[in-house]
Amino acid sequence: MQISSDKVSGRFLEINNCNVQHLGEHDYRMVRPAGRQDYYMLYILRGACRIFENGTVRVASAGDLVFYRPHERQEYAFLGSDRSVTAFVHFSGTAVEELLGAYGIFAERVIRVGGSKRPERLFRDMVDEFCLKKPHWQQSAAALLQQFFAAVARAVAYRETAVSPTLEHSMDEVLRVMHRRYAENHDVAYYAAMCHLSVGRFAHVFKESTGTSPKHYLLQIRIDAALDLLANTGLNVAQVAEAVGIPDVNYFSRLMKKYTGRSPREQR
Repeated sequence: MQISSDKVSGRFLEINNCNVQHLGEHDYRMVRPAGRQDYYMLYILRGACRIFENGTVRVASAGDLVFYRPHERQEYAFLGSDRSVTAFVHFSGTAVEELLGAYGIFAERVIRVGGSKRPERLFRDMVDEFCLKKPHWQQSAAALLQQFFAAVARAVAYRETAVSPTLEHSMDEVLRVMHRRYAENHDVAYYAAMCHLSVGRFAHVFKESTGTSPKHYLLQIRIDAALDLLANTGLNVAQVAEAVGIPDVNYFSRLMKKYTGRSPREQR
């Protein structure tokens, strides 16, 4: 007796089935005329998938995500010569459409994720949770699927700004340093060197990634930290200014007034 994973869940989000498949040297074809009750994603890790739809054939290659909603016809094939490796997940839940809609990228059949490694790591972690079924695996697997959605949407956003996966990784490290060590005074050249870029190229890529300049981004971090210290500690204004890397109290006060509309003392 074969137990089907095709179901509709009343949970917020539930994974019905998922795994990574090494399809080997044999041709493989799947046809589901009426689709399934749940949602289905096929993530191409290596090789290619041929998708048949409305009399046309589309090829999804490594780094592409193939997405089907419930009851949509599914017909696709793999050639053994491609030695394809794919990851798949079937899922359902009361919040699925809301979650997918929040990212705004799941209207297409094929979504180009690209070469970012994070989505694949998250997918493999999700598969491990599903297969090993340790305590609370359902919640953990569902949380990893949500992280996968976000990673895919982020990869698409970076691709649209022409930021390569390598630069994306370097930029993430710069942002981590800025957030963790915002009190240190470094010029833009310091952060550019972390990415092995010229100052001009770094500033361009940084703005593509964050929407603002390195200086303004760091300043906003410092202002947010200052607001937290002013509201939740007994440090005086000079001590707060020192703690966030702006030791000139008068300059610090002018910045706070400019960016928040209130002086440091008015924040308390």
